[in-house]
Amino acid sequence: MTKTRKSILIIGILLVFTLGYSLGNESLPFNDSLKLAYQDIFQKHSEKNFETIDSIFYETDIDSLIQIESEEDIISKRVDLINFIWKNDKIDTTLSPLIEKNFYDGRYDDLDELNQINKYEIKMESGVNSIAYLFLPENPNNELVIYQQGHSGDFFNGYETINHLLKNNYSVIAFSLPLLGPNNQPLVDIPNLGTIQLKNHNNFKFLDSDKFSSIKYFVHPIFVSLNEIEKNHEFKKYHMIGISGGAWVTTLYSALDERIEKSFAISGPLPRFLTVNVPGNEGDYELNLPSLYENANILELFIMSSYGNDREHLKIQNKYDPCCYYGITFELFEKNIQDKMSKLDNGTFKIYLDTINKKHTISNESMNLILSSLSNKS
Repeated sequence: MTKTRKSILIIGILLVFTLGYSLGNESLPFNDSLKLAYQDIFQKHSEKNFETIDSIFYETDIDSLIQIESEEDIISKRVDLINFIWKNDKIDTTLSPLIEKNFYDGRYDDLDELNQINKYEIKMESGVNSIAYLFLPENPNNELVIYQQGHSGDFFNGYETINHLLKNNYSVIAFSLPLLGPNNQPLVDIPNLGTIQLKNHNNFKFLDSDKFSSIKYFVHPIFVSLNEIEKNHEFKKYHMIGISGGAWVTTLYSALDERIEKSFAISGPLPRFLTVNVPGNEGDYELNLPSLYENANILELFIMSSYGNDREHLKIQNKYDPCCYYGITFELFEKNIQDKMSKLDNGTFKIYLDTINKKHTISNESMNLILSSLSNKS
């Protein structure tokens, strides 16, 4: 065997090993990108059902899962969620983030209409932090959009979305999921277990107790930042956009905080009965925590995110998404939610199916729909 062939063989073996190891190791920073590439190339047409709905999904009585009949039910479920997440029936409003004004990050030099960036850091239990950027445009329209990135990592991955919003004069505060992007991965000492590093969301199971819920890591930074922003800025409206795992945060947070007027969840959560044993849809720890959904399940969160004066929740599904939450199974519950919203007679719930976008992204068409909704032209 020639040296050239030996080199090619060795390189090939290393590539196969790296790919296999990476797909199985959630802690690697490029893990999500490799998984998406693998799914897009090899699994798109083998395991995923894009066109029809499996018969087993018709076995669930949708209406029986929705225990909301009135505004009082929504208020009660919101209190239950707050109690579960913050272990108190009221959220502490005295906490403030660390703020660095006029922060410089060269990656954002080419953003259109950007005036300045303010960096926020929120510190939480077990040393876990959350770093967010507040992007302020040159000609603000006095509306703030919260942008929540998903499991792909840094909110820098939402650059195009942030740019679209700034060009349309919206201020943006952007977050990454806990432990991802600019956020830390601290060492924690677990009683009767030892010291571990928090590297992925499944590690949060070691922290949950009667006195603490790790779900706090996902929503507390937004709440603290929004309170601080209200004190120092004069925004008239607050909205929220999230993709993938960020869409789950968007759905949950807008259910908790009535200040969010319009919320947009792209490639986001489905009711659990539509995700169990479905390739790509199983989700991380936070999506599989029964104790959370005992307070309000996904269907009820849709209603809670939609309910209120001038409030709207738009769920955008990429039909041919190579990652997750693909297909048309939303058809099983769309009318149920809309019928419930009609009876409640306050707020709007919509689903838009993007049949063109074949990536796990926010397409230009979806972004235009979001901008149209924000400007009340939809």
